[in-house]
Order: sequence, then structure tokens, then C-alpha cells
Amino acid sequence: MEPLLDLELLRTFCEVVKAGELKKAAAAVFRSQAAVSMQIKRLEEQLGARLLERSNQGIQLTPAGETLLDYSEQFLRLNARTLAALSLEQLSGKMSFGIPTDYAQDFLHSFMPALTQALPQLEPRISCARSRNLRQMVERGELDVAIVSGEPQLTHEMLLWTERLIWSAPVGVPLEQQDKLPVGLFEDNCIVRDLCVADLKRAGLPWQAVFTSPVMENIAAAVHAGMAVSLLPESLLRNIRSRPLSADKVHSSHLLHINLIWSPSIDPAVLERLADCMRQAAAQLNRQ
Repeated sequence: MEPLLDLELLRTFCEVVKAGELKKAAAAVFRSQAAVSMQIKRLEEQLGARLLERSNQGIQLTPAGETLLDYSEQFLRLNARTLAALSLEQLSGKMSFGIPTDYAQDFLHSFMPALTQALPQLEPRISCARSRNLRQMVERGELDVAIVSGEPQLTHEMLLWTERLIWSAPVGVPLEQQDKLPVGLFEDNCIVRDLCVADLKRAGLPWQAVFTSPVMENIAAAVHAGMAVSLLPESLLRNIRSRPLSADKVHSSHLLHINLIWSPSIDPAVLERLADCMRQAAAQLNRQ
């Protein structure tokens, strides 16, 4: 039978490498310097290889030590994730979620079952709002986590999924031939509205907003009814009859990033479990 590596020895080894000396590592693992030295010796004996070289300049890793360090960090991360996953089985209490208004109905049909299965004792409290408003709610401590549309200048966020934004026009209605292109426009502070207006300005086309709404599904309905063209998420186009707007009118290749943001008080293991639930929900929606 092959010998099993001792995680305590691996943890001490990693701390010695991180600290660069036995004395600091000993303080980090709450042991004496002699005990730490003995642990490293036991690990070297078990592996049959020298791991560290000591000199006046400090501690240097041998080739065997460099190899072990990479694996040791993986073992310790897996151990932490295993313990966290088991502890999450007992996670209970209230947690507040923020979901973008336009994704709420469809997403809840898939998200809630996944959440209930993964964390049955959790009591979710859900608020719907625009992404930029949800960010402010998280910052004020009113929400624990929120799903938001990504923006280039905001990088400390966890990617959940992506989808294309497509300039769409009604089937059988040549709105492009009008003197001013009729556009369905979001009336809220919204990244999709910003992209829509920026594309129209870049194209240099005369246009006018003929339909405005704070609800994305209403904009899609205006396109379906032959009233307007608009920039829409691909997921919405499954439910309406539409065609891509002529590329010679407005051309763009936007990819909408849907991200997860969170309060600093949320445990990383809890965050990973929640993110998995949300990705499952998104995958379920894409299969429908």
C-alpha cells in the first residue's frame, strides 16, 4: 500500500516556504522551531528527497521541493473546499439576493429549484432592480449577493455567463426605409441603453425613440409588433419573431457579461455554491 501524505506536514512545509525561515513559520503554525524542523525532516524521509536547502541567505527550494509545493497547495485547497462543502449542508438562515428585473421571471423558475436542492435550509429574500441599482444596494449592505450586467471598468466580479446583444427588427416590416429609424429604448439607467445609444451615434443615422420602457420584455414586444428596432439580449429573441437589423444600418458585436457581486461578509465557499446554482439555472434556461 502506498503511503499517505500528512496534510499537517504539507501545511507546515508551505508555511516554511512562504515565510522563508523556520522561526516565522513556527509562529504561523503555533509550534516550536524545533518541531517545525522535525516535521520537515519527517516529510523528507517519507518522500525520500531533500526539499529545502538552508543557507545564510535563507531557505531555497530544491527541484523536488518545487514539485511538492505545487501539489501541496492543491491538496490544501481541496481539503478546505471539502470541509466547506460539508459545512454548507447545514447552512441556514436568511440571505438577500438581487436579480436584474429583466431576468427575474425566467431565472427564478430555474434558480429557485437549484438553490433549494443545494441549500435546503437557506431562506432567500429576493429583490429585483436594475444592475446599477443592485450594485448600490450591495454597497449599502442591503443585499448579500446580486446578479448584475458587467461593465468594463468594474473588474472585481465573478462571471456567471455571457450572451450576445443583437440589433433586431420586426419580420416583414422594413423600418430601415423610414427617414428616421424608429427605436425601442430603455428608459432606465441601464448599460444596454448606453450601448444602444452609442451604436446609433457611431452609425450616424437619424433616429427617434418611438417606444420607451423600463422593462426589456416590453421593448422586445414592440419589436415583435413591428413598431421599432432595438438592441436586445439573445435570450429574449426566442420568444419573439424578429430578424437581425441590416448590418449596413447599425453594426455591433456586443457580448453582455452577467456577473455575481457580493458583500465582503459572504464566505468564499458559500459564494462558490451560490454561483454554481446560478450557472445551473442559466444553463437550464439556455436549454429551453
